[in-house]
Amino acid sequence: MECPNCKVALSKQTRHGLQVEVCPSCSGMWMTPLELDQLENEGFSNEADKGSLFLVTRDTTLECPVCQTAMKQFDYRFYDLAVDFCTDHGFWLEKDEDDRILELMKGEEARVERDFGLEDKWASRMREWRSPGFFGKLKELL
Repeated sequence: MECPNCKVALSKQTRHGLQVEVCPSCSGMWMTPLELDQLENEGFSNEADKGSLFLVTRDTTLECPVCQTAMKQFDYRFYDLAVDFCTDHGFWLEKDEDDRILELMKGEEARVERDFGLEDKWASRMREWRSPGFFGKLKELL
């Protein structure tokens, strides 16, 4: 496989515990859908709460290193991170975008945990307010 930017042969390297194809010139990398999912799981393990990977795509000038067809581009999970992809083969990440994905997923996991924690607190408060003891105390105050 060749780098879609530099047109040099990609070489196998280990990044974040994954064997991926990396460009020795620009440090971009090719990831299969499974590899991208495994990378995301390093930062965010709950598959159901990850949300949509993308909804809208746009054309790009890069070609898939596997089949040489034109790739598409999307904003990764609605963040300001443009990722190129081939619908049949995988994802092209520019230098250090794998680190950025891990950072985003860790932040997203923390946000989801915080949101669920707040929802649990709110549900507990609502149960408390609905309890007969609460209404009795409220009537006494009035």
